[in-house]
Amino acid sequence: MGVFKAGLVALASLVLAGAASAQGWTVRTDFTEGWFFAGAGIEGGPISFNCADHYPGADWSYGEGGGPYDPYIIQISMNQTIGVPGEANWANNAPRNDVIFVIGNTGYQLPDVRWNEMVGEWSTQISIGDPLITALLAGGEAQLWAEGALVGDLPAAGLSSSVAGAINFCDSHWIASGAPLPTHAAITMQTLRDRPSSGATNMEQAMLDYVTGICSGAAQVRADAIGRSDFDGDGVEDVMVHWSGVSCQQGDLANLRGGGNCGASNCLTSVFVSSAIGAGNGPYEVLALSARVASESDSDILLGVDPATCSVLGLQPACIARQRWDGAQFVTVAR
Repeated sequence: MGVFKAGLVALASLVLAGAASAQGWTVRTDFTEGWFFAGAGIEGGPISFNCADHYPGADWSYGEGGGPYDPYIIQISMNQTIGVPGEANWANNAPRNDVIFVIGNTGYQLPDVRWNEMVGEWSTQISIGDPLITALLAGGEAQLWAEGALVGDLPAAGLSSSVAGAINFCDSHWIASGAPLPTHAAITMQTLRDRPSSGATNMEQAMLDYVTGICSGAAQVRADAIGRSDFDGDGVEDVMVHWSGVSCQQGDLANLRGGGNCGASNCLTSVFVSSAIGAGNGPYEVLALSARVASESDSDILLGVDPATCSVLGLQPACIARQRWDGAQFVTVAR
């Protein structure tokens, strides 16, 4: 299994593992080694909608075994809640036609659903111009049916914006990589490009644009260097990147750690808060050894502090500074 495929499987695991949860749909994205992918799904839910591709010249071995890599194609991934595969499903790659996605009082039969033994999931591919995608972008509560039975009720919260976010993320990279817009996806994509993007997409894209702007071109951002949460409480996902996970791929900054935004120990942390970015401000930035979203309070960020300054700041023994958005910037707070 290639590294990129492992990353794609990791993305699917966020939305396919375990029993369905009550939370809404979210979008997850990654751009590494010239390969990019995005997915919309519910953590613990039975289905996700994904796109993936690569730039010309990207190392093929990084993405070997994954797919599809066709521009403007969506891969639909489903776990075994829609049925345990029999021998015929994986041995003969036999398709099934009993999987129905219902939204807006209309059922959409998923075509040519097949079991992928390599990654342990059911999957199929459709065009971004497919009527199902149009229905997803309109949003609403949905259901997934298989073998004539209801698999799960799926909430409306975040469905439209997450699917749009995933598609817009891939679209921005397809455009940058020179992929032409095929006729089968033209109407849907023109509609998406003409309407304001979701806040989640804006923050993800704002971060990528900022990184590539500093790098003066192509850049890699490790998935583990990115944190996502609604820091300002406006219902839009914000994005944080710790520059230790950023690598410029060309130019004078290509060989500098974090694109020149890291010192001997600390690296820059850039936080793209939707309310601030929407008001025309730049990202909030601070130097830190590390940065992550607090697991017990997703409105807080936890910044690793150099041990030499811990006693001065009163942060011993953890050497962690907790910061919270106050409406204009992040300020240090107690737990």
